[in-house]
Amino acid sequence: MNANDVIEAYVADVMRRLPRRDRREIGLELRGLLAEMLAERSVGAVPTDAQVLAMLQSCGTPAEVAVRYRPPGMLIIPAEQSRSFAVMSLVGIALQWALTLPRVFQDQPLVTWWFSWGLGALWWPGFMAMSALAAAWLRQIGMTRTSWRPRVVDPDRVNRAAMAFGLAGFAVGVAFMVALPWIVQVMPEPWPQRFAFAPEFLQSRAWPVLVLWLGNFALLAGVLSRGRWSATTRWLELGFDIAWLALLGWWLAGGAIFQTAAADEGARGGLGLVMLFVAADLVLKLYRWQRRLRPLLPAG
Repeated sequence: MNANDVIEAYVADVMRRLPRRDRREIGLELRGLLAEMLAERSVGAVPTDAQVLAMLQSCGTPAEVAVRYRPPGMLIIPAEQSRSFAVMSLVGIALQWALTLPRVFQDQPLVTWWFSWGLGALWWPGFMAMSALAAAWLRQIGMTRTSWRPRVVDPDRVNRAAMAFGLAGFAVGVAFMVALPWIVQVMPEPWPQRFAFAPEFLQSRAWPVLVLWLGNFALLAGVLSRGRWSATTRWLELGFDIAWLALLGWWLAGGAIFQTAAADEGARGGLGLVMLFVAADLVLKLYRWQRRLRPLLPAG
C-alpha cells in the first residue's frame, strides 16, 4: 500500500464519522492538509511508509480528527464548571452517607444500608445532571441568555432592595419558628404527638436562639440603613456565625429536641446540614477577607 492509499484510508475513516452533507468539503480540505504535511516531512523525496504512519499518528486517531470537524453540540456542563459539579456531587453523596451510616452501628446490616441509603445517595448526582441538562436546553433555545455586566467594584456595597426583601422573609420565618410549638398543638392528630418538642429543650436550650435572631436582625438592619458593610459589621457577622455553630452544637449534644424518635432524628440530621453550611460559609468569608487584606500587608 503506497502513501496515497494510506492517506485515503485515513480520510475515509474520518469521513464516515461525519454528517453526509459535510463529507465532500471536509474530505478535500483534509486531503490537502495531509499532502502538505507529508511534503514538509519528506522534503522532496519519496515518502516512506514509516513517515506516512508517523504523520498520521501525530494527527490523532480518525475519531479524534472527526471531533474537530464536527459542529459543537449542546454543551451540558461548561468546562469551567466541571470541577464545581464534581465537588458538589461528591459532597452531596458524602453528606447523605454521613447522616445514614450511623444506622449501621445501630444493628442495621451493612448490606441493607448499601442497597437502601448507600446506593440511594446517587440520586443527587443524577438530579444535578438533569438540572444541568435542563439549563443547557434553556440556553440553547435562548431563554436564559444574559448580557454581560461589569463586576461590582465595591464589594461592601449592598443591594438595598434585595436585602430588604431578605429581611422581611427573615422576620416571617422567625415568627413562624417562634410560634411553632403552639402551631403544632392546634394541628389535627397525630401531628401534635409526632412533632411535640421535648420540654427540657424548650425550657433550657431553645431561648438563646431568640437572642441570636434579634442580634442578626439588628445587624442586617444596620447594614441596610448604611447601605454598605464596614469592618465592624463584618467582624460581628463572623461572631454571629461562630455563635450559631456553638448553639447548634449544644442542641445536638444536649439531649432530645423532639419527643418522638423519628422527629428527633430528622431534626438532628437537618441541624447537622445547617452546621455544615454555616461552617462552609464562615470559611469562605474568612478566605475572601484574607484575600482582600493581602494587598494591604507589607511585602515580606
